[in-house]
Amino acid sequence: MKQTLNPRDVTAKKKFFDNYRSIITNPIRWLIFLPAIIYIPGILGWIPFPSETADYTDLLLTHYPYAVYLRESLLLNRAIPLWYNLIYSGVPFAANPLSGLWYLPGWIALLFPLPAGISFVLALHSIWGTGGFYKFLESEGIELPGSIIGAIAFGLMPKIAAHYGAGHVSMLYAIAWTPWLLWMSRKDKRGWKTGIILGCLFLADPRWAIFAGLLWISYTIAHRHYITKNQPLFYLQACGIALLITSPLILPMLEFMSISTRALMSSDDVLVYSLPPDKLLGLIIPGSGGNPEWFLYPGGLIIFLFVLQFVDKELRKINGFWSTWVGFSLLISMGSLIPGAELFSKLPLVSLLRVPPRALFITGICFAVIGGRTISWLFHLIRSDIRVQRVAFGVIAFTLLFGGSIVTVVKTPEVNLYWGFIFIFIAAASILVLGQFKRNKIMKVILIGITILDLAGMGFLSFSVVPGQKRLTENIEILKILENEQQLFRIYSPSYSIPQDIAVENSIELADGVDPLQIKSYVEFMESATGVVSDGYSVTIPPYKSGAPDIDNINSVPEPFLLGLINVKFLISAFEIQKDGLILIEKIADRHIYTNQHFLPRAWVQVEELSPENNQSIEQVETVMEVEWNPNKIQLYATGPGTLVLSEIHYPGWTASVDGKNIEIRPAYGILRSITLTGGNHEIVFRYHPISVYAGLCLAAAAWLFILWQYLHEKR
Repeated sequence: MKQTLNPRDVTAKKKFFDNYRSIITNPIRWLIFLPAIIYIPGILGWIPFPSETADYTDLLLTHYPYAVYLRESLLLNRAIPLWYNLIYSGVPFAANPLSGLWYLPGWIALLFPLPAGISFVLALHSIWGTGGFYKFLESEGIELPGSIIGAIAFGLMPKIAAHYGAGHVSMLYAIAWTPWLLWMSRKDKRGWKTGIILGCLFLADPRWAIFAGLLWISYTIAHRHYITKNQPLFYLQACGIALLITSPLILPMLEFMSISTRALMSSDDVLVYSLPPDKLLGLIIPGSGGNPEWFLYPGGLIIFLFVLQFVDKELRKINGFWSTWVGFSLLISMGSLIPGAELFSKLPLVSLLRVPPRALFITGICFAVIGGRTISWLFHLIRSDIRVQRVAFGVIAFTLLFGGSIVTVVKTPEVNLYWGFIFIFIAAASILVLGQFKRNKIMKVILIGITILDLAGMGFLSFSVVPGQKRLTENIEILKILENEQQLFRIYSPSYSIPQDIAVENSIELADGVDPLQIKSYVEFMESATGVVSDGYSVTIPPYKSGAPDIDNINSVPEPFLLGLINVKFLISAFEIQKDGLILIEKIADRHIYTNQHFLPRAWVQVEELSPENNQSIEQVETVMEVEWNPNKIQLYATGPGTLVLSEIHYPGWTASVDGKNIEIRPAYGILRSITLTGGNHEIVFRYHPISVYAGLCLAAAAWLFILWQYLHEKR
């Protein structure tokens, strides 16, 4: 039988190839690849930092260590890791959205040298996001020049570059999906396609999902033109699909949060880094706040176009939604300065967010849309409108007066102080002069060039880079002391003397660490063990009150017995520690290395509970020598009778068996795992089988089957 083609399939394929043919045949569309240049230094092996004086970046604190751990677990253990052992004496890997475990596009980085591979994936996301923004503006009826300028304004947004320097990798992944979410909501009638994009955005970074979700819902309410009765079904299906495909992350994350310090955040913790009103100058003076979170500058041409839109009533009306969101997002970013913000911060979901200025990404998105539409309107004018001329003259006068005043007052101004004024002036002057002629092609090229030069230049100025090998230099001698240790042990530092990126490269397990999700019982235990009292929520253990690890905890007195319980053999500090039980064995530069005389092995058998009063030491317990560890399974051999204590954190989802028979795990010393052994030799196996993860995987599988059914149904 001769097979016939479905006419709808032919049309769909023709549209698909026509879209890509148009990109190839029209070089101006190639500019969607341009934002990837921001990530070239990172791809070449340099490490981005927020500034020249910054000591830390989330890239090295979090994302790089997790990527290395994930890759090594896959290659060496042949297992997808659900547990992470390198900080906080062990934490659930599957429950942490920053781990990147469930965001599969991020796994592309594992195919390349790290951390360069992460920058490569960020470059791919920048292209993906810029292309999505171009498609979205095109669907809004904005013609090519406006769509390209708007897309470039999004992809080269200096705020994105500033957050790249800060190492907010997962946030940038999620932001790249936002334009596609808006675009799909215009095309998708049933909601399941939108749900896929919303789910991918959430898996990339749940924190941004709430901001993006607010923008998406308000946009669909304002712009969808389908029959009203279909709207609830659209939202139900979109949100339902998103929830189901993200279940492998959501369910364990909710389980984790219920016993974490995150649930105890105060309003001050939620509203941290709220944007002060004076930092609104960042609209014109890039980076004037000195904090990547407060970075706002959208570009000189985009600022001029934002002002210009108000001269035309119809244009102002069309842009009304985006202008409203500019004001609303700026208001959200001020956080604690808003009346009633403390009450609002206690609402479900909102209370789990931190840093209100993340809403400034929405500000940048809105500026880009308004800029793209306004430039398209401008190109439709036959000759320069008198209203355009007046605005241009006014803006030029403002930049000369205000910018000139700053240069006069500040004798040696930094480049960022006058950068915005210069490009606003250039944009206004270019439109004023070029608008007198009908040569729109020249005008388009010049304005696109101004936008690229402005945003790319400021993007590169918004972060600093250092050679990748520089971070290793000061740690080499310390690592030499540790490399000969054969048994499992942990390290504690009151001064963050072993960075997490160095620890993961050398398989060093830390009792301290940096990560926003922490088990509450462990935090309470560490307060006693470290002598550092927590004053509210902190993203570090131990907390650093002023953000200066080398000096913040200089007066703290650790408790060697408690540190010994969690397998801490060495303390490494930037300052001297005077405490019985800690022996100084080496001083390298300004780092003091102590050995803990109360050190206990990773697993031991005891007859009675140990305490400082009974002169606890390693000789008073029977050490378990054979311990085989991998992320989801710990196998060991011990002799009873007695209580076997495993110096691993007690957490839901861990099960134990003795000689093949299941046995109850009981908490020991408040945070560790223990089981009861009878006399004789035994094989003990601890497995991490979290019901929350497996239930989430089942729900996600059901969602993908439903999506496949929907796809096949629509293809008929």
